[in-house]
Amino acid sequence: MTASPFADIRQLAVSPPAPGPSPALEQGGRLGEISAWLTAWSGKTPPAVNRPVVALYAGARQGVGPRGYARDRLEAIASGGATVSRLAGVQGAGLEAFDLAIDRPSPAFDKPAMSEKEAAATMAFGMEALAKQPDLLIPGVIVAETARTAAAICLALFGGEASDWSDEPDVVAAAVARAQADGMGDDPLEILRQLGGRETAAVLGAILAARVQKIPVLLDGYAACAAAAILRAVEPTAIDHCQAAHVSPAKGHARLLEKLDKRPLLALDTLDEEGVGGVTALALVKLACEVR
Repeated sequence: MTASPFADIRQLAVSPPAPGPSPALEQGGRLGEISAWLTAWSGKTPPAVNRPVVALYAGARQGVGPRGYARDRLEAIASGGATVSRLAGVQGAGLEAFDLAIDRPSPAFDKPAMSEKEAAATMAFGMEALAKQPDLLIPGVIVAETARTAAAICLALFGGEASDWSDEPDVVAAAVARAQADGMGDDPLEILRQLGGRETAAVLGAILAARVQKIPVLLDGYAACAAAAILRAVEPTAIDHCQAAHVSPAKGHARLLEKLDKRPLLALDTLDEEGVGGVTALALVKLACEVR
């Protein structure tokens, strides 16, 4: 019998390495907590962040958002004109933007987003962000209407009412109902295949690869946190190396962070998910490295 394309992903997720020891800091408050987290996952004493990388995955979905949205954003990043480009430059962070076949959008929400093979391959592609050997990773997405996909994933994972997770409850509820009718069940990776875009799969792969390599991660926005939630549903300890960079005003994001037991580093009141929150929180993380 041929193994499922998800088999290797599951194996990596269920056998993550443990963190190293972290110092017991008697002062520093939240900065001290961040410092201890960095020490545990980076193995550096004192902690330091010298090679941070922002990895943004661009996706597109049929019938969602303005035509050419992801292409326009990729061009802005390439030219250095995007906000995240300027912020990354100030922070000394590398910036990688990946085109996930945006000229061939994923199906609309009335069909599964990906085949199992495509989902597994896209997760594997997302792992390539670690090729730059960062000592801290900030994964995020470039896609129109990110909150819709994130909300559908959260409704499928955690239940409740669609209005708990989205300002578009009818659209989100219909997407999840369609996926359940297609036999989605409660398998987290099947939830990803049915409801998540390629960008969600790629972010999940990047988070998982960082865990295997014991690299700390700052989750950027609702979409990245939804990808992390899928991984946590596969293995409860698989996102212990992650911090939530910020909480956005997107309906459902704060609720999701409560479910994940992730206290956000910042509250920026911005819906911009293209690395802006993550790279802004990086400044706080660098300051925390000075706490002893």
